[in-house]
Amino acid sequence: MRIVAMIAICVATALTCGCKQKNSVPIATQPAVDSRNTNYRPGDGVIINTARAGKRVAALNDFEQLKIFMFSFELDNNRMPTKEEIRTDLAGAQNLLKLIDEGAILFPAILTKQGLWAYEVDSDKAGGIVITAGNVSRATKDEVKALLAQN
Repeated sequence: MRIVAMIAICVATALTCGCKQKNSVPIATQPAVDSRNTNYRPGDGVIINTARAGKRVAALNDFEQLKIFMFSFELDNNRMPTKEEIRTDLAGAQNLLKLIDEGAILFPAILTKQGLWAYEVDSDKAGGIVITAGNVSRATKDEVKALLAQN
């Protein structure tokens, strides 16, 4: 008799306390972001975002090296380098060359001294690292979209 009473209590509790299907509004999905983008993403968890922060430090250093190269090229030639010239002259910097070849570092179609020089993959979706007018910084996705629209 105890078993029947326990089952009856469990069934009654389940029916009244939450086994009903809830009408929920689906959460807007975030756009898919390339795993090479180092920006913080809410919802990815502490461990993943901490690992991403370590990669971000290395990426900031890479962007700083790229900025120095591009700035010195512009000083020497009185014009911004093309992507091919960047690839040719970075033959000694294998890490940077690899990031450019893999598409982790992107360049706008037209490089101008006062505009956007380079940016991290999917920065327009999640924010990321950018080089603008000789400065390396982190930018929000809206800032990156505005910079891309200017070029």
